[in-house]
Amino acid sequence: MSTYDEWKQILSGIPLPAVFVDLDAFDRNIKRFVEAARAVSTRHSIRLATKSVRVPALIRRVLDSGMPFRGLMCYAATEAAFLAQQGFDDLLVAYPTRQASDVAALKQVHASGKTIRQMVDSLDTARVISAGMEGVNRPFEIAIDIDMSLRMAGGRVHLGVRRSPIRSVEQAVELIRQINRLPNLRCRSVMGYEAQVAGLADQNPFKRTISPIVRLIRQKSRSRVSDFRRRLSEQLEKEGTPLELFNGGGSGSVNFTAAEPWLTELTIGSGLLCSHYFSYFSNIAPEPACFFALQTTRSSDPGFMTCAGGGYIASGEPGWEKVPLPYLPEGLKLVSMEGCGEVQTPLIVPRGSSLKAGDPVLFRHSKAGELAEHFNQYHLVSGNQVVDVVPTYRGLGQCFLG
Repeated sequence: MSTYDEWKQILSGIPLPAVFVDLDAFDRNIKRFVEAARAVSTRHSIRLATKSVRVPALIRRVLDSGMPFRGLMCYAATEAAFLAQQGFDDLLVAYPTRQASDVAALKQVHASGKTIRQMVDSLDTARVISAGMEGVNRPFEIAIDIDMSLRMAGGRVHLGVRRSPIRSVEQAVELIRQINRLPNLRCRSVMGYEAQVAGLADQNPFKRTISPIVRLIRQKSRSRVSDFRRRLSEQLEKEGTPLELFNGGGSGSVNFTAAEPWLTELTIGSGLLCSHYFSYFSNIAPEPACFFALQTTRSSDPGFMTCAGGGYIASGEPGWEKVPLPYLPEGLKLVSMEGCGEVQTPLIVPRGSSLKAGDPVLFRHSKAGELAEHFNQYHLVSGNQVVDVVPTYRGLGQCFLG
């Protein structure tokens, strides 16, 4: 890991704001997550969540790493179509769509001979896709999304993300049956994402008082999720409809999910770049690999320094864990009344700091992929020098949910 002085040298002459990916740390994280899964089981392939990267060159680097990555989990049909044009294959679109233009994009990729699957969680959505696939010469692959949230008290307590309404083995089996009766479609794929395990940090420094509760939620969810997925797999085997793809997990649960032999693949994404939220899990330990740098421009008072820009706030429940954090030089703190602003970010500077106007400050974003929506390019660093500059989706003129 480079020191602040080394980063200053790396950043010299580069207009700021700018994003930098430490390729050496990125590669170590790839190996780290794969080894965590392989320590439990070697049976699963691994799917990369593109939402957490959004840079084709880095996506390609993961797939070419020699590790067992076998496809991409996309967040939009148009994104999948774009990645297919970039030469990628084995695309799983993880969020439903009913939009005619999206279905047309899916059909075009399918017709090209590439493997693409679209997630649905209702028969109505499947019917929309079935109608849009009229004329295909082979069935289009559908995957169903099952709800893995922790629900108690008759559903009055819901812990996890609100995704699919499919909450029982019987519902899932019946939906697969009905989809397989529709023209132009075929369903042999399921995804069950346990967000309250994979995406809920249990050592969040901004929510210390509820960390014990979070750990309990994660612990209780793991056994329930595993049991549900096992029962579904067994029932589909009995039905004569064995799953060809059964996806589960995320960066925050990979070493738990790998223990389930009925799954065919695991998903990894944000942990590879290790935005700061992914430093707050007790069961994983990636290293920071992605940063953005701002220039310091002025000092309003002794002990304060202001940076230009910085307002790259992450989505989700509002809170301080969604705000970028200053990383280097060490000891800098955000001003609580201002946080990170669109045009300026004031910082509290520790006593004795030599930071002066014109110096860069490195920050870590909260969510790995969202930073790419603000920048046209990423600077790739290895051995304390910039070795390449590569475009993001935005830099290639792509904006899939904007």
